Parts: sequence; C-alpha cells; structure tokens
Amino acid sequence: MIDKNEELKHTVTIEDRKVMIVTGVQKVKSFDTKEIIMDTFKGGLVVKGNNLGIKNLNLAETEVEIEGHIDIVNYQITRSPDSESKSVWERIFK
Repeated sequence: MIDKNEELKHTVTIEDRKVMIVTGVQKVKSFDTKEIIMDTFKGGLVVKGNNLGIKNLNLAETEVEIEGHIDIVNYQITRSPDSESKSVWERIFK
C-alpha cells in the first residue's frame, strides 16, 4: 500500500515510444488499441497510438504500464463551471 506522502506523486516514463509507466493513477476510464484514458492525481491523461495495451495495472500502487506504439500523451484540461458557461469575450470584458 502507498504512503500518504507518496499519494499525490505522479510520474510518466516513456521508453523508446514503446513502453510507458505512469504512477499516480486513480482509475483507468477506458482503453482500446488506439487510446487509453485515465484519471491521475494531477488530472485526466489520454494516451494515443497503435497496438496499445495495458501490460500491468496495479491500482493499489497507483501504477499502470502500457505497451504499444505511443504517438500522443495529453493531459485533459479541467475547467471551472464558470469558465465553461462564459464566452471568451465575457471573460475579457467582465
């Protein structure tokens, strides 16, 4: 089991665009051979590529190991409810 001090730690390690190890994973939301979506301690994370697969999933240690050809690693932007409902102009000219 993880220590409280380690609980919010999040790392991403990619080896030769073929193997990716992610720590700080709370939940894997969905996955297929082209896309894996997960929640981490630092926000949503999307991995895109080809022939992707989850080699190892250890949520007790908050770690996921992904294999395949990794093309894109992208953090999802989290927005506040106020910013979603207002247009850009409304936010500029308060």
